[in-house]
Amino acid sequence: MSVLTNFITHTLHGVQYGFILFLIASGLTIILGILDVLNLAHGELYALGAYVASSVLGYVVGLVPPPTDAASQAVFVAVVLGGAVLTAAVLVPVGAAIESVLLRPIYDRNEVYQLVLTFALLLIIKDAIKFGWGPTPVRLQSVYSGINGIPAASLVGLNYPTYNLVIIAVGAVVVVGLFYFFNRTKTGRIIRATAIDREMATAIGVSTDRTFTLVFAVGAFFAGFAGAMALPPTNATLEMGANPLVLSFVVIVIGGLGSLRGAFVAALVVGILSKWATWQYPPAELAAPFAIMAVILLVKPDGLFGTWGEMDA
Repeated sequence: MSVLTNFITHTLHGVQYGFILFLIASGLTIILGILDVLNLAHGELYALGAYVASSVLGYVVGLVPPPTDAASQAVFVAVVLGGAVLTAAVLVPVGAAIESVLLRPIYDRNEVYQLVLTFALLLIIKDAIKFGWGPTPVRLQSVYSGINGIPAASLVGLNYPTYNLVIIAVGAVVVVGLFYFFNRTKTGRIIRATAIDREMATAIGVSTDRTFTLVFAVGAFFAGFAGAMALPPTNATLEMGANPLVLSFVVIVIGGLGSLRGAFVAALVVGILSKWATWQYPPAELAAPFAIMAVILLVKPDGLFGTWGEMDA
């Protein structure tokens, strides 16, 4: 494999990894930016999404025959993506219930209460997963191999998993959709207005209770969607929520606390630079994201971007 081919392959790995990080961090940064809550249970919502996906995708994929030609391959990809969206939708009432029943009564208390509560939720969700699916790791190899049977990258002379290209394409659509939602729709503007000035939003008739529940439910949706998309290439395990949670914190610190645009840029920076570093020096896999964060914070102590108000810039 030539140096150029290696470079392209590891860059694509980095972009794919960056989009997965963004899918996870987007929900976390939306919740942090608007509710001002550091949700320690977000990684477990991601893990819950992966486990729910093992059941939902396992069922819906079983309804269609294995892909053999272009038409059946297109149907297979559509069914998998539909299953991932359905999985994420399952997380919406979970997020709404957490916000309205557990978080809302303690918004006015010290932030330590929120941290303790979300840490307790982390443990509860992990035990709920263990109760529902057992301690054994689960995987959907049939989904990964089915989509990789489509020789998309070989059309340009590359040997690269088609499933990773699907993640990149879906991630790009999600980015465009999120920015359109927050910049162009009435509901998105209401959410941004609430984030910028909560008292003013309340004064003009915005229901902050309803907005906060919607925001937390959206955050849970994207955590679940990321878990569903990340499941096929890897195993879903009881410990899978910890690492993405930590890396999501790295992403939102680099991007700027509560900045969606910053989370997107930071996720790609961390994803690509981490894969390049691992390519050149494999033992750097764990340290690379934190080294990148340290270097960027030395230059930009407040992160690359500001808060929600900068989305118009």
